Amino acid sequence: MVGFLRLIGLLLVFGVGFSPFLAEKLWNDPFITMQAWWYRPAIYTGFALIFVPAILSAMFGRSRVKTGIPALGVITSVQQTGTYINEQPEVRISVTVSRKGHEKYDTTFKTIIPLTSMAQFQPGSFIPLLVSEKDERKVGLDLNGQLSQQDMQELLNEKMIKEGVSPEMMDIARTGEKAMAKILDVTPLGGASEGKIKLQLTLSVTKTNGETFNVTTQKELLSSALPQVQQGHIINVIYSKQDPSKLVLALNVQEDQMNKLFSS
Repeated sequence: MVGFLRLIGLLLVFGVGFSPFLAEKLWNDPFITMQAWWYRPAIYTGFALIFVPAILSAMFGRSRVKTGIPALGVITSVQQTGTYINEQPEVRISVTVSRKGHEKYDTTFKTIIPLTSMAQFQPGSFIPLLVSEKDERKVGLDLNGQLSQQDMQELLNEKMIKEGVSPEMMDIARTGEKAMAKILDVTPLGGASEGKIKLQLTLSVTKTNGETFNVTTQKELLSSALPQVQQGHIINVIYSKQDPSKLVLALNVQEDQMNKLFSS
């Protein structure tokens, strides 16, 4: 809409500004149009259509979404628009949006970012978002912290299930017993899905009461997680109360793992 109004304004200014030259050609008197009652109002209207929409958009269009549905965004690009509000730059941020119960998608929005915070808004960074209930393509920064830790966990669980983690393993991670485990043996079983490798791990698990038991399990891990599962390492695990042989590895989450789950 802003671009359309600016185009109309440019055409109006150009047309009215050219009218004296046309009057000179037709009647040898350029002042016929310049003295007409409509000349100045038309010029002023044209300039208003060029500049006022852009000013209003800069003042009121940024971070338009003030309330909405909490979501998580992964920044794909950041570009300054050239506009400054109170000496702070306006930026155009492209993000991949993840919402519970929805497929991730890409969109773009404008907002004002303090110069001191620009380092936090770089490609690959995670930011909390609010999504308009009327149009999911309209998003804004979640400045009030509506994206809770529970929302984040539910989003992560949903993504993990889509990546092939079974609901049973997710339930164990949520309700099982935490323990420490020493890796006794690691056997590669070949490639799995893209970017992952399948391993057979033999673990010696120590419960919180001091009891120990051994278990052999097969897991698919991203290649970037391999340094955490070397023979002799101690890792955190969560095992099923009903069947301790079923367990999940509580490894440190790597940035590339999060990006793989939430990026396009």
